[in-house]
Amino acid sequence: MRDSSFISNFKRLAAVIFLAAALVPFAIWLGALYEGASAHNVINRWNHRRFGEFYELPENTLDLVFIGSSHSYCTFDPEQIDALLGVRSYQLGMPLQQADSSYYTLLEILKTQRPSVVVMELYWEIAGAPFNLKQASTLFEVLRDEATVEDFLKNALPLSEKVKYHFLPVRYQPDFFAYRSKLILDCLEERFGYKKVVEVVPGEEYYKAGGFMYCDYVITDAKIEQAIANAAASGKDWSFDARQKKYLAMIADTCAENDIELVFVTAPVVSAAMGHIRHYGAIHASVAEFARALGVRYVDYNMVNMEEKMLVYENFRDGAHLNYSGAMIVGEHFARWLR
Repeated sequence: MRDSSFISNFKRLAAVIFLAAALVPFAIWLGALYEGASAHNVINRWNHRRFGEFYELPENTLDLVFIGSSHSYCTFDPEQIDALLGVRSYQLGMPLQQADSSYYTLLEILKTQRPSVVVMELYWEIAGAPFNLKQASTLFEVLRDEATVEDFLKNALPLSEKVKYHFLPVRYQPDFFAYRSKLILDCLEERFGYKKVVEVVPGEEYYKAGGFMYCDYVITDAKIEQAIANAAASGKDWSFDARQKKYLAMIADTCAENDIELVFVTAPVVSAAMGHIRHYGAIHASVAEFARALGVRYVDYNMVNMEEKMLVYENFRDGAHLNYSGAMIVGEHFARWLR
């Protein structure tokens, strides 16, 4: 009976080993396929240009640096800010960037630059979100100092996310499905006659010098409706994520140690959506109180826009990002506020 049980267990173990051995080559192939898809991501190419130009700057030539998420690089154009304030600034915002990646971006900045002001874009929805591997992986692709990446991986990446990061099919899955989905849609159209209706919006978007993204798209009615639907859900049960608070405090401490003024800014969302974000006043109060506790000046352009009616629909490219006309309005106001 024991011999029979032993043989049965051995067979199961052998089957598991055989299956694992068979899956390893497949996982490697799939990982390479997914990783290759990231090269087709135009935003990744713009990210490389943003950091590539930064690394070419002469040392200690920047007075002001912007960090944060896409709301940063869609809102603040260094060319405008430089002209208004008589400074030299640079935009290092990155897609979906959370406070941990902003912290390591700041460390990278301080290796070659000593700005007097750091403007941290603080989008409330990201501040309430748990760790996002995609935003960290995006930063890793453009950092040239491997020591910075290793430090992030060792000290800031949650254990469960380390496994995902090193397993390429998981790490690059968003790139593959976002930028190779056309192949799937083409196949569905060919086999079943399925045709996805793509809304064509007139205008252009391109990378501009200094890290800024130029865009003159104007938000459509469909995107306004989408923004309202998203807003109705996004404000529900919001709370300031403890991890985001931790790294924001580390950013504040690093700036204080280097005699840098840190400023928090929240970029605006389209006004149609604001009325559907539950308890936004409480959300704003929570972020503002946190900023005060850190001794950081804070301006929330959702509150400013509600009071001053400075932006209209035509100033937005989508529900949460300004187009160039909106960036010029907010940039001028921010320069006055900062000065």
